Amino acid sequence: ESPDWSQLLPGLQYELVDTQPQGNVVELFFGERLAPGFFAWSIPTGDKSVRVGLASKKGNVKKLLDELVRDNWPRATVDATKSGAVLVSGPLSRCWSQSFLVAGDAAGQVKQTTGGGIVIGGYCGMLAGRAASRFAETKGEDTESLREYDVEWRKMFGSDLRRMRLARRIFAGLSDDTLNRLFDAVRNHVGEIEEFADMDFQGQIISRFLRKRQFVSLLPRVAAEGIKSMFARAIQPRARQSTIV
Repeated sequence: ESPDWSQLLPGLQYELVDTQPQGNVVELFFGERLAPGFFAWSIPTGDKSVRVGLASKKGNVKKLLDELVRDNWPRATVDATKSGAVLVSGPLSRCWSQSFLVAGDAAGQVKQTTGGGIVIGGYCGMLAGRAASRFAETKGEDTESLREYDVEWRKMFGSDLRRMRLARRIFAGLSDDTLNRLFDAVRNHVGEIEEFADMDFQGQIISRFLRKRQFVSLLPRVAAEGIKSMFARAIQPRARQSTIV
């Protein structure tokens, strides 16, 4: 199965210098006006420098990022620019074939909530390397080792990725008002997040919060907006991969 290229989000990032003192806190920015369908980020890189970026499928990322910088770092200087894509489609349905393995970003082994995947992709790469070694030792006759790689990595990470995929699909369609209500609820559980949450394996904390009364009370609202958004995406034609000859 081919990746859903509509879930490849254009991204842009600036390295800003000559800013006001930054402290040491990473900030995330959400909302239809700031980064529709995803989020923006700022990561301090020094006392007066910061890395600022965003990804979005729904707007002009340069315009959105320029507005974010103008509103929050009006006197800063752009020292460097980096562009790319954030993959949030989820894993391929099959990550092996005869004499072939795929791992990491190419396999979609990334967190759909953030597009990150260094830890998961690195571990899957290690599993793929071991499988490739066993395959080579049999001079290409033991294809079962290739299939076992696909089974093994999904056994380790599949459940977590499925929960992150659901969270991502719902989150992308929420209104700003609902997002504010969710963050108000989260604010009361910061200590719990610090104790139990894992940046790379988010499925557990997602499931944990879904059992809390504050979040349960928001579920009808979240579900209605999420279903509406997923239905709207379902009736849109999927983007096609362009080929350069």
